[in-house]
Amino acid sequence: MRHSPRRTGAHRFRRPVPAALAVCLTAAGIAGCAADTGARDDGAVPQVSPPISASPLWPRYEGPTPDEGETAAPYRRYVNVKGIEVPAGDLRRVSVLRLLDQDPNVPQLVRTALQSCPGGSCGLRTPAYRDLTDDGRDELVVALDDPVGGLTLIQVYRAFGTSVRPILISWNTIGATGVTLGNDLILSSTGKDGRFTTRYRWNGTELVATAPQDALGDDEPSGTPVPPADATPLPPNPATPIPPTRTP
Repeated sequence: MRHSPRRTGAHRFRRPVPAALAVCLTAAGIAGCAADTGARDDGAVPQVSPPISASPLWPRYEGPTPDEGETAAPYRRYVNVKGIEVPAGDLRRVSVLRLLDQDPNVPQLVRTALQSCPGGSCGLRTPAYRDLTDDGRDELVVALDDPVGGLTLIQVYRAFGTSVRPILISWNTIGATGVTLGNDLILSSTGKDGRFTTRYRWNGTELVATAPQDALGDDEPSGTPVPPADATPLPPNPATPIPPTRTP
């Protein structure tokens, strides 16, 4: 009995294809099938810049060594006014003219002008008293106009027990004005470059200028500021200016 030859072409045995591979092959035309190959090369790694470090101006300079046990004296911009006693720490009981005459912080030119002025008060505005150090006691604010020099001198005095010394000396363009806002002092003056405002605040030793944007609560250090509604103005300018000081 003869057997017919097997037609292998018509009856091929096919191995089953795994389901995951079938799905991958089906979706290959749409999104491709990426195999997990582990590490991947993304190119060269960008270089990291080193941090910026300080560069000394004088690297070989060695300053003098202080003596052992020596301590630096605390810095004080203004010295006490000798010969002036403040009764009970009340600056209202102190003569402003005598205070200015005895104050070594006041330029001699100003003292000479006051001494030679008829009546001794030319250019001196009405004294103002405000608590600028938040200690419950008022400081003395003195303003002196010098139209000849085109300047206004503003000084603030504070009592330290029965002693007194300035905590601010500020030279401004003639006609400078001021207000107080809380315990802060705000001075404004107008010059050829416009109007400028500076806010001063007590730091425990003296009145120091704050950042320009803090002057009136905005970011403009110049322009024409509008004082806050609760600001208290200082006394206006006097009518009598300081006479010119003649030099021989």
